[in-house]
Parts: sequence; structure tokens; C-alpha cells
Amino acid sequence: MPAHKLVLDEVFEKPFRLMAIHSSVEEYKLAFLLNKHLDLKLARSRKDVDFQVGAMQVLFALYTFEDLQQYRNYHLVSNVAKGEQVANATSNSLFGEEQVSFQKIYLLPEFKKVDFLLKIEDDSFPVSEEQLLKQIKEIPQITTAYSIDFHQIKSKENLIFD
Repeated sequence: MPAHKLVLDEVFEKPFRLMAIHSSVEEYKLAFLLNKHLDLKLARSRKDVDFQVGAMQVLFALYTFEDLQQYRNYHLVSNVAKGEQVANATSNSLFGEEQVSFQKIYLLPEFKKVDFLLKIEDDSFPVSEEQLLKQIKEIPQITTAYSIDFHQIKSKENLIFD
């Protein structure tokens, strides 16, 4: 009996827009500022975005808002997290303690200069990116913000938050 091979040429992905935000504030402060200036209700998600990178467990803070009136979901996630790597005790150590080193891990490694990502999933009424970016740039604590082209993202699987 011949083996059947199924090929999936197109992957149907839920449409989303991605915006890069450069800011030096903490993620909870940025969520507060976006809520205040954009009339959103971003709240800390019960589950953070977690990845296993080698022996490290890395957590990225995630804030979400589901706008039921406009059929939109907003996700604010930090692009940078600190991974903690514990090394075994070395033989030349006096007390035999473990050495802990911290390492920066990026959610989207191809955008290492981006501090935060704002992902907008809209089903029926697309959001005006220019207007939203203009409002975001008016916030004094934000250095800059811009839209990221979907085709520039190499690690799209890192943006699945479900």
C-alpha cells in the first residue's frame, strides 16, 4: 500500500499587527501609560510567556486586553528578559558555592534593540496604525515606536500567546 503524503502549502494565521516600542520604563509603567493615553485596559496576564532556552527557564511579562466592542485583542510583551544560569561549584572555590550568571534573552532575537512589543489582533475592524503610532509617540516616556512588517519576523512562533 503506498504511503500518502500531505503537504500544507499555506498556513492560515490569525491576522495581527506588531508595533515596536522603545522605552526605558518598566513594563507595568508602560502598560499604565498605554492605558491612560490610548484608553485601553491592559492587565497583567496570569501566565507569562515562558521559554526554555538551553537549561534556562525564561519568563517574559505579558499584559493583555480584550476589546469586545471592537473585536480586538491587545498584547503588550517585554522583548527582553534576564535568564539565570546556575553553574556548578568550581574546585577552586573556598566554600563550594554555585556561580549564578545572568544573560539577556530576547523574545524576537532579530529585533534586539526593541524593548516592548504591542501585538494587535483584529478580526473585523482594522485599527489605524498611523493614528495609534502617533498617540504612542506622544507619550513622553516613550522614545520611539514603529510598525514591524510581518515578513521581517523570523521567529513568529514566539508571538503565539495562547
